[in-house]
Amino acid sequence: MIKLKNKTFLITGGAGLIGLEVCKQLSDLGCKTHLFDLGEQIDRVKEFIPKDVKLFHGSIVDMSSLRSAMDGCDIVIHLGALLGVKRSEGDKLRCIEININGTNNVLDCAVQHRVKKVVFASSSEVYGEPQINPINEKTITQGKTVYAITKLAGEELCKAYNQRYPINYTILRYFNCYGPHQTAQFVISKFIKAVLENKSPIINGDGKQIRSYTYVTDTAKATIMAALNDDANNHILNIGHGKSPISLTDLSEKIIELAGKKGKIKPIYAKNFQKTDRLKEREIFERFCDSTKSKSLLNWSPTISIDEGLKSVIKEGYIYDGWINYEDDEM
Repeated sequence: MIKLKNKTFLITGGAGLIGLEVCKQLSDLGCKTHLFDLGEQIDRVKEFIPKDVKLFHGSIVDMSSLRSAMDGCDIVIHLGALLGVKRSEGDKLRCIEININGTNNVLDCAVQHRVKKVVFASSSEVYGEPQINPINEKTITQGKTVYAITKLAGEELCKAYNQRYPINYTILRYFNCYGPHQTAQFVISKFIKAVLENKSPIINGDGKQIRSYTYVTDTAKATIMAALNDDANNHILNIGHGKSPISLTDLSEKIIELAGKKGKIKPIYAKNFQKTDRLKEREIFERFCDSTKSKSLLNWSPTISIDEGLKSVIKEGYIYDGWINYEDDEM
């Protein structure tokens, strides 16, 4: 970490999974931090927010509240977005409004406040279904979903503002982050919640889908390192645990075992994606990352193994049943 003294950060979506951990780590580093999120989201995790973090209630589609939160900030970490398969596909206009117009508002406000750098949370979704794994940053991007399209648009907005104004960016393409304080719409939280309730985890499809999962402390650390390291300026970086890909079947069985339920619970397969907010046509069957560039530019590598991370979520819990309103942090 470099040049921490007198830096003030704004974290949009700061009360979500990644944002909350970013705020905790910045607090531990002695940084001044403004947390900006919906009031309901802040209220849900308020007891876990460090006392020295300054709270701002509002939405990224509201310039007035954004301006208040960004006042005096040097660096913006923009995590606020609409996510979730059913929500983004079921209300495409709202997804576009928040993820594109909201990102444009953040960048516009950052220029007005003479912010030096914006870190933008993009997603592995921008790669769609890759032909070859692992994926590096030069892999072709594909707008398979409206969510992916909005993230690609956000990336281009960062580049466009950098082209015209004296503001740097770093784009982080997150790969399947997980941890405490995540809603049960995401696979690991969903599986753990079911198993802890002595229910069978439901796998959509045949369970052979491959992903790489990154524990939130690693994701947050990479985010802060990217914000503080000038070598990352105006680069796109994959942030993921690409050396430990795992199938959904193996993931479910690992969770069952770590929760002490082996032999008592077995996963159930919903091959036609029934009773789920996921869509079969949106499913990605194999995707995991090469984060060599992040290692090179940031000296960052994930340190938390899948077993260690799952044990932590099983122990700590704080898995939430559903979404709050429309905006959450990335993942």
